[in-house]
Amino acid sequence: MRSLGASRPDRRRATAFVLALAACAAGLSGCVFIPPVLDAGAHEDARSEVADVARSLYGAGTATTIEDYARDADEALARNAYVHLIGYEAYANSRDDGAIGRLQFRAIMPRSVYDDYVACFWSEFDGMGVAASPISVDAAVAHDFPCPPDAQNIEPPVDTSPVFVVPEGTEAVVIDVLSAAPADVTANDIVAEVTERMPQPTGPYQVAYVPAAIVVDGDIGFAIGQGGDCLLVKRTDAGVEVVHAPSILLEPGELGCRPDTALRPPEDLQAPH
Repeated sequence: MRSLGASRPDRRRATAFVLALAACAAGLSGCVFIPPVLDAGAHEDARSEVADVARSLYGAGTATTIEDYARDADEALARNAYVHLIGYEAYANSRDDGAIGRLQFRAIMPRSVYDDYVACFWSEFDGMGVAASPISVDAAVAHDFPCPPDAQNIEPPVDTSPVFVVPEGTEAVVIDVLSAAPADVTANDIVAEVTERMPQPTGPYQVAYVPAAIVVDGDIGFAIGQGGDCLLVKRTDAGVEVVHAPSILLEPGELGCRPDTALRPPEDLQAPH
């Protein structure tokens, strides 16, 4: 993000300011007007600041919502002294260009002689980020709109989407269930008992992952979670054992956090080189 002040000289504004002083010296006693070129320069500075913020926000794909972008913008603007989030709008219907909504910003640009310059802009977003072409052009990213008279900084919407977790205490339950399981136990029996006895999540919006089990020739494999938050347990002739594997191998598309992964030989669960 570019900063304003001595580290960001603006030749256009400096020239316009000299012309303004010359006009005052020519006989306009006590003149306080702001030359249009000064406002024009400040406006483009404001647009550039907003465009930089919008370009810094990245989506995660088609599931991204404008509320997600509002939350991301709030974090980004904590490091920006000039731009504020004043609104967001989700599109009710899908657009041909994939746009899902827009964010509304207000920029307040300080000036050493005149009052601060205030301008408002909106930026549109799709599932991957700011929707603009070309994205390098500020005017294509940050679009003018009149500042609402009651414009205020807003708090981003609260994220109420589920947060999937392996509840604390689940490992002890799984070890106990597998240790006591009879020889003719089924995978469904294992899952049902673990689900019944598993502690409930305690954090806001937390939801427990769905457990899974497999029985192969008397051996039991159990899994719950995903990636770095994955619990694997197996029972074989050697007893019950918590299985440890590199988290990268437990991501979707790799071995995954699956009950058959728990039964794989140790050499299959080594860190990739």
